[in-house]
Amino acid sequence: MQKSKGLFIGLLLIVLAVLSVFVVGVWYLNLFGFSLLSKGVLLIISIALSILVSILILGILGIVLTMKRGKPIKWLYFPTKIVISYFLPVIIYIGGLFGLDKEVIQSSFINVSNHLINPEDMNVKAEDILLLLPHCIQLSDCSYRVTSDLDNCQRCGRCQVQDLIELKEKYGIHLAIATGGTLARKIIKETRPKAIIAVACERDLSSGIQDIYPLPVIGVVNLRPNGPCINTGVEVDKLEEAIRKLIVTSNK
Repeated sequence: MQKSKGLFIGLLLIVLAVLSVFVVGVWYLNLFGFSLLSKGVLLIISIALSILVSILILGILGIVLTMKRGKPIKWLYFPTKIVISYFLPVIIYIGGLFGLDKEVIQSSFINVSNHLINPEDMNVKAEDILLLLPHCIQLSDCSYRVTSDLDNCQRCGRCQVQDLIELKEKYGIHLAIATGGTLARKIIKETRPKAIIAVACERDLSSGIQDIYPLPVIGVVNLRPNGPCINTGVEVDKLEEAIRKLIVTSNK
């Protein structure tokens, strides 16, 4: 369910408009109005809100220009990452007020985040890439658990674990299947990748992208023919496309 990048950006603009109204109002009270707060406290609030609005403006500008140019704008990198890393909960809340589904917003966020990655500046080799997947990619009734050891896979072809292992062997990347966020963070700490290709649902992907900032993550939303967290799948061609993008582009 990869939705348009424009949804996330549009909601950011709404947040910007709301904050701007607050900033104007607080500055008006600070300069001309009356308040129960002291002038000093009101001044601090005014400055803090003004800085927040400035970061949001620069971040939105950075996102838009990066997607148009296909590469990050260096002087806008910091505010862009701030917006990507910390504004999603606000965006989800605002979207909820308009009756928008949380997963739709998260999917748009993932789409935007993917477009902010520039492999040309990363110098990534195959061994620097970690392909990280959730344990539900394996059939729930399989007795050969692969989360502890990929070699346990019998390559029977009943699920896609065999395809993923073949992808790992073809390109020489790291592959890991995690049972949850704690194990995923442990794997990342031990592997120390320069880039991650992560497969999960919209919620886990969006939170993971924020949690491990500034490490670049290409998010691929999983397939859920049986519902969430059981016997899920993934479009393997999308994973291979992401791997090739990172390796080929980085080494041009």
